[in-house]
Amino acid sequence: MIQQGKPTVGDTVTIVRRIVAPPGAMIDARPPVDSAIATLVAPAVVTRDGDSVQIAYSLAVWTAGKSDLVLPGAVVVDQRGHVDTLPDTHIPLDVASVLPAARTPNVIPPRSAQPWVQRAERSDLPFAVLLPLVLVVVLGLYWWWRRRGPELPHLPSEPAAPPLTAERVELWLDANESRLALDHLVWMVRDREAFANWRERATAIRFAAGNDAAVESLVREGWQRLEEVA
Repeated sequence: MIQQGKPTVGDTVTIVRRIVAPPGAMIDARPPVDSAIATLVAPAVVTRDGDSVQIAYSLAVWTAGKSDLVLPGAVVVDQRGHVDTLPDTHIPLDVASVLPAARTPNVIPPRSAQPWVQRAERSDLPFAVLLPLVLVVVLGLYWWWRRRGPELPHLPSEPAAPPLTAERVELWLDANESRLALDHLVWMVRDREAFANWRERATAIRFAAGNDAAVESLVREGWQRLEEVA
């Protein structure tokens, strides 16, 4: 047994057993039968060393005092299929108790059950901290929205007037709409100094009645001069 000092209840000890086994044989290391004395904490480790095999048992011991641990014999299966069950091994154990030495286990009363440990504590502190922050944010957004005002409706832009051409001018004149043609020409040359005299004459007769022939003549004159300048 590999153990530094005397083990106590619950300690892990390592027991090493060496057996003779032919090369190529399979070894089945069986665990202890009496789990009240000791139990395996890990599978037994089998290591070959020449014509023998070393089996290491890692056991947790549970019974205080002196006891006899029985390790069932390993099962050896050679290459021909022959099965050989080895005899059991008796290991004396001396395990120290973790209870007080002055009192026997039978007279030590068990402790009463302890109350459950609460995993969480209910508190209103997070709400008290976060609620003012949320209110400040909501009021700030509301104030910003009121400052911004309602969104203006999207007004469609007015379509651009088609350009004035000679064909349009002739159509207006043929339809006796010479004053409409005159209004368009006046607007087109409103900022041109070369047409200052023509604009004065057009302003003088554009709203007068009974002079359609003079208006038509003025339109043709203005359009001709506009084409010459362009």
